[in-house]
Amino acid sequence: MTREELMNLLQPGDVFCSRNPMMLGRAITWFEKLRASDNHAEYSHAGVIIGRPAITFEALWTNRKQNLFKAYAGTKVLIGRHEYMNDERAVRGWDGIKKYEGKIYAGWRLIFHAIPFFSKVGTGNFAVCSEMVGKFISKSGVLVAWRHPSDQLVQAFIKTGESYYWKGRTPDDIADMISGVECVRGWSVVFEDILP
Repeated sequence: MTREELMNLLQPGDVFCSRNPMMLGRAITWFEKLRASDNHAEYSHAGVIIGRPAITFEALWTNRKQNLFKAYAGTKVLIGRHEYMNDERAVRGWDGIKKYEGKIYAGWRLIFHAIPFFSKVGTGNFAVCSEMVGKFISKSGVLVAWRHPSDQLVQAFIKTGESYYWKGRTPDDIADMISGVECVRGWSVVFEDILP
């Protein structure tokens, strides 16, 4: 698939995971493997595609927007899409995370991710990359858009505006939700390979 073909295929609301072979990326995947039910973790970063052409929002040294292809050309990425994602839900998801734009990266939270239950408490209104993706998914409402969601899930979404517990999520959790052992109904792989 060419860059132009893939660029035309991507939509706001798609989520992605990327592989980072550098020291920090390797350390993140090592800790992810400790928590992974399949003992496998390949991706160490995650973000959301919020606009065209392939504009992402992600937690880097500051939480910001950038172009997927300029940032990750030559890197292995996984891009997923939920079948119920649409423009309205993508805007709802963006509304749930845009407050993070311009904030510094919550790097200290990576330490909490080394001890799983710590990562799920006291975010202090900060989120690492995969938590922002999880919150985007939660706020978008795609997980309550199924034909037969549980009453408990619908009531929780009505009460809190969230449908997915995002605190403590890792890039491996996001990748597994799209295509792994814990694949969630409605997700499909748009692209998984070296980004052209």
